Amino acid sequence: MQKIYDLLFHIGANPSYKGYHYLAYIVYRIITQSSEPSPFLIKDFYTDAAQHFHTSPDSIQQGIRTFLKAYWTYGNGKYFQHVTGYKGTIPIPSKDFVAVLADYLLMHQADSKHKGNAKRT
Repeated sequence: MQKIYDLLFHIGANPSYKGYHYLAYIVYRIITQSSEPSPFLIKDFYTDAAQHFHTSPDSIQQGIRTFLKAYWTYGNGKYFQHVTGYKGTIPIPSKDFVAVLADYLLMHQADSKHKGNAKRT
C-alpha cells in the first residue's frame, strides 16, 4: 500500500479528500488481484471499497470524482502525465485515472522483479 501512497504523493495528490483514500484502496485491490483471471470491472471495486469503508458505492464514486475535480483544478495533471507517461487529454474519467495508476504500478512491479532476478544470475 505504501507504493500507492508514494505514487499519489509524486503526482501531487492531496490526502485531505476522502476520495484520495478510496482511490488508493481501489488501486491496491486491483494490483493485488491482477494475477486472478477475472475481467476488470471498476464497479466491482467500488462495491468492494464501499464495504471496506462502510459506505455506498455511489459515495465511493462521488468521493473519487470530487478528489479528481480538485486534483485537475489545481493543475496537478502535469505531474500525473510526467510520472505515469500518460499522453492523453486531461482531465480523464475516474475509471481511466484508476487504470493508468494500476497499470503504472504493475509495470514497475514487474520491472523491479526482473531487476532482482538479473542481480541473482
